[in-house]
Order: sequence, then C-alpha cells, then structure tokens
Amino acid sequence: MLNKLAFRNARRSSRDYIVYVLTMTVMAAMMFAFDSMALSPDILTMFREAGVMGAMIGLVSVFIVCILAWLIRYMTRFMLEKRSREFGTYLLLGMNKKQISGLYMKENILMGAIAFLLGIGVGMFFQQILMTIFYRVFGMDYPLHVQLNGWSMLMTSGIYILCYFFALIRNRRLFKKMTIAELMRMEKENEKIRESKSGFARIWFFVAVGFFIVYTILLFGERYSVAGVCCITVCFIAAVYLFYYGFSAILTSYIHKRKSGLYKPGRLFLLRQYTGKLGTMRFTMGTLTLLLMTAILGGSVSMMFARFQNQAIENSVPFDILVHSENPDDAFDEELAAIHDQCRTEDTWSYQIYQDGKQVMNEYLYTHGGTVSKKYRDPDGSLNEKAVEEDGYEYYTYDTYMRISDYNHLRQMLGYEPVALGKDKYAIQIKERMIPFLDEQIKARILDTSLGELTMDEIYTIPFSQNGNNGADYLIIVPDEAAAEMDGYFSELAVSTEGKAPSDLQQTLETIRLKKNGIPTQEEFYEMQERGEIPEDAYWESETMGGFGTDQIISCASDVLVREGIGMDLKLAMLSLVFPLAYVGLVFLCVALTIMAVQQLSDSSKYRFRYDVLSKLGMNEKEIDRLILKQLAFYYLVPVVIAVILSAATAVYAGHQFVFYTGADGSGMYYFGISLFIFAGVYLIYFGMTYLGFKRNVHYSA
Repeated sequence: MLNKLAFRNARRSSRDYIVYVLTMTVMAAMMFAFDSMALSPDILTMFREAGVMGAMIGLVSVFIVCILAWLIRYMTRFMLEKRSREFGTYLLLGMNKKQISGLYMKENILMGAIAFLLGIGVGMFFQQILMTIFYRVFGMDYPLHVQLNGWSMLMTSGIYILCYFFALIRNRRLFKKMTIAELMRMEKENEKIRESKSGFARIWFFVAVGFFIVYTILLFGERYSVAGVCCITVCFIAAVYLFYYGFSAILTSYIHKRKSGLYKPGRLFLLRQYTGKLGTMRFTMGTLTLLLMTAILGGSVSMMFARFQNQAIENSVPFDILVHSENPDDAFDEELAAIHDQCRTEDTWSYQIYQDGKQVMNEYLYTHGGTVSKKYRDPDGSLNEKAVEEDGYEYYTYDTYMRISDYNHLRQMLGYEPVALGKDKYAIQIKERMIPFLDEQIKARILDTSLGELTMDEIYTIPFSQNGNNGADYLIIVPDEAAAEMDGYFSELAVSTEGKAPSDLQQTLETIRLKKNGIPTQEEFYEMQERGEIPEDAYWESETMGGFGTDQIISCASDVLVREGIGMDLKLAMLSLVFPLAYVGLVFLCVALTIMAVQQLSDSSKYRFRYDVLSKLGMNEKEIDRLILKQLAFYYLVPVVIAVILSAATAVYAGHQFVFYTGADGSGMYYFGISLFIFAGVYLIYFGMTYLGFKRNVHYSA
C-alpha cells in the first residue's frame, strides 16, 4: 500500500516540479558526459598528460557534490513545506513518523532514479558532443560511438547517490522532530513579513554597497597578499547576504511610509509579495547570487582560455621543430639524423644567437616591463642587480642578437616576407604584448658596433618562439657584419617538415639533448637521489636555456619544441581548465535558476486565489499577465542583476590581467560579454518556462 502511495506521489511530484526533475536529468547527463570523457581509454591512451584533465574534473566533482546536495536538500525541504498539511493528515490518520519519513524518502529516490536514468540516456548524447569537440581541437575526427566505461558510470552514480544521501538524511532527522501542529502551519511560513527593527536593518544595505565599492577599488589597486585575499573574500560573501537583509528592510520601510506612489495600480500588491518572499528567502537569495556570480566568472575564464589556445601555440611554437643548444658551435648532427629518420623535411636551418657582453636591453625590461616582478627594481626605479643575480631567470645574462640573414630565412620558413635594414640601422623582434613597455628611451638607443653606431629602424612582432629559444621576449636584429664581431651565445636548429611531424619525435629529441648535455633522465635523477648521489632537496632541471621570458599565465619553455607534441600538450593543459570551468558554470547556473523557477511555480497555486480576487475587482487578463511578468521579473532579476554587477568588476579585471600577461586578443569586457551572452540564453529559457507555467496555473482556476 505504501509503495503504491509512494509511486503515485512521485509521479505527481514529477509533474508539479518538472523543472527540478529536468534539471536533475541535465545534471546527471553532464556528470556522465564529463566523467566519460575524463576517464575515456581512448583519450588516456592518446595523450600522456590526459590524467591532468581527469584530476581537474575529479576536483571539480567535489564542488558539484556540495552544490547538488544543497539543491536536493533545498528542494526536498521545500517540497516538504508545500506538502506539510498532507503529511500532518497522514499522522492524524494513524501513520507514524517513521512510515511517513520512509514514504517521503521513497518518493524522492524514485524521482531521483527517474532523473538519473533519463540523464544517462541524455548523457550519451552529451558525451558524443564533448568528445567531438575534444577531438576537433586536436584536428582529429571522432568516429561517433557510445562509450560505456565502468569507471565513469561508477563515478557518476557514486556522486549522484552521495548527493541524495546527504540531502535525505538531513530531512529524515527533520521529520523526527516535527509535530502535527508544526506540519500544519509550515506551509504558511513564507507569508511572514519582518516588521521589527527595519530601521536598523536598513543600515546593512548601505554597509554592503559601501563594501562593494571598496572591493572594486582594492581590486584594481593591485596590492594583494594571501591573507588579504582570503579576508576580502569572506567579507564579500558576508556582504552579499547583508545586502538582502538590508534590501528587505528598505522595501518594508517604503510600504510603511505610505507615499502616494505606493497606490498606483498593482504596486502595493507586488511590494507585499516582494517583502513577504524576501523576509524568508534572504539567505536563499544571497546564495543564488553567489551561485550566479560563480557561473558567470567560470564562464568568463573558460572563454579566455578557449579563445587563447590557438594563439598560445602560434606564439610559442610557430616552427615545426626548434632545438636549442648551449653550444654555439653545435652542428645538430644527431638531432638531424633523428628528424630525417622520422619525417620528411622541407627546410632546415641552424644558426647562432650572439651577445656583446652588454645588458642594456635586459636592464631596461627588468625595470620597465609591466610583467616583470618588482623585486628587480630599487625604490628609485633602478635595477636591483643582486635580485637579478639571485633569481633573474626571465632574461639571459647579456642582450641577445641575431643576424639579419638568419632572421629573414626564419621569416620565410614561417611564411613572412623578408625585411631589410636601412643603412646604419638595427631592428627589434619582440613579443607583441611587450610593445606598450617600449618608450622613447629604448627606441632612441644607439648601438655601438664594429660597423659604427646603429640606430633603431623597425620593431617586428611576428610569433617567433621567444621563451628562451629565439631570445627571451626579444631579439636585436643587426647586419651580418656587426654580428660577426660578436661572440656566439648559443645555437638553434629550426626545421620545416612536409606534413605534421610525429608527436613522439619530441621525446626522441629530448633524450638526445639530455645525453649531449650530461643531464640524467627524470627516472635516473630520482634513482640517484635514492642512492644519495644527489641532495634530497634538489629538483630535476632538464632545460639549459639561460632565460625564459616573462609569460606568466601560460608559458611554454623547452630546449626542444616539436609543434605537434608541444601543441597537443598546450591544448590539453588549457582544455583541462576550460572543460571543468564550463562544467562548474553550467551546474551552478542551472541549480540557481531551478530554485527560482520551482519557487515560483509551486507558489502559483497560492497566488491563484489572489489573482482571482484582482480579476473580480476589475483587472482584465492582460493586466494580470503584466502583473505576473513584473512579479516574476523581480524574483529573477534581483539576484541576476546583482550577480552581473558584482561579477562584472572581477571578470573585467581578470580578463584585463589575462590579456596583459599573455597578449591574448580581446579585452576583459569582451570575455565577460561572451559569458554573459551564454548565461542570458540559459536564463531566458528558465524564465520563459516559469512565466508560461505560472500563467497557466493562475488562469486555470479563473
């Protein structure tokens, strides 16, 4: 009998809370799709670093468990409140609390099971989309086929069951404490309007707004410490909740003042609805705002890395193969033999980078470069030579030079036209993001060479692999005759291949370089540490370059750069951030919008009587529809608008810093705008579903 009742109630609840069931279906689908991709045997076999993405998705799953458990707990508690009279009636009819609690848990487990099974079906479709996107990023075709991995199924079901377990156990305890009287009046709790102490409570609104202004100022002030960031984050979260506490008090105070504008058609009715709801949903509204902010920020950061991945590869590894050697006279015989053995080449070019024993350009960039640590500067702005000597890994010890003939040959290998130097001129090849730091002081610099004094001719910013290979951030291009009088600093080998070079060539060339430089492999290094031949606190260093440039968010520095191998690693590293951030953003967004939708749809039966009264007082159907739209817009827009405003400053700042440190296209506002556009699309779907459902429920009784 109880099982039949549980099944009937679950079916009815699934119909009444269809948005919740659909959201849980989507959550299960996304969990299955992302887990399947992270644990896919095909991906793990093809990409040796694919475990990083799996680890990131696993870490994200911890947050997903927390937020889904909160959603389920909130919804089960919410449904309990809406059905409290029903459960109170069951008690009056002779059922005990244990039976009712078990009945309610069975209903929720049935709904959860239905959503999970539907989600797995939808998740298989999502899986194909994600896998297709993943393979396309790497320029490969994905043959559509369903992958039912036991581990991914176990992980998805484990997370899903864990969420329900935590949520339902809490509600079971709540049942034990409830009396018949409490159950009978629980449904009316949302109607309370906080009348007392509204004067004092209003202060919190202005305190919160003041803090948000201070937060924005501090954010763009760029003075941070770990303790300071933690403190301001906690204060920010507290300010969000205090904002709604004060906002509720302000609305209540406005009603009490009984100003003439209060009595415009429908306004008093709406304000009473708002104050009643805010009075009991202040914490929930604050939580929804934080969830929406997280969704927007996660989407913004995800867009940054997604857009930048191809540009990062082009800047870091524009050549098919590039090999570095500390020996300026290296002929690269072993490397060339390995390259010719594994692929066909179109062009090979070995060349030297030169130095003149000076460090004018280095000193300038250490003291003027915006992406260089300020520890290299003394209070008066001059170079702190001691700091550079101890930890100056950004640039080589001396300025780096290249012959114009070598530069033009490399330009042609990359598909650019050769350039010419004017008489008594030199040029600079530098990363594009460094251009804003070059003022007239460095542009007016005169080089004293064997040819006499040279003045600057042009500045070039083509992608040129300048993270230690072709200089660190920059190269000074001089006539061949001037370079001939300089000392060789190190040498490079650039290769253009016919078609794509095999990705495993990266490992082959790295092994050759380690042996030529007398560097043990990573495994040999750890074995030597175990034998006590190397100190335990030593770190394995495989790169021999003397400078690595100032890229900070995404940096690719290696003695060996094979475009296919390094490119795949870079893409995988960025996808390891893009996919989990997009995952979190979508989950948080759907959770927040689901709670808002279910709140309003479940209350529509209660508002049915109120709108019926308005209809009898002379309000026509169109006016009622406009009133419904205004009521829903308030509940939806308040947390959304606050979330957009508060996240805008953080997202724009993060985007600005990303562009500043990486040289990426776009701006902070650009990435925020893309994220907001996607956010708005999902938002409008949920809002439209809620509005249509609310209207249907209200007019059904008319």
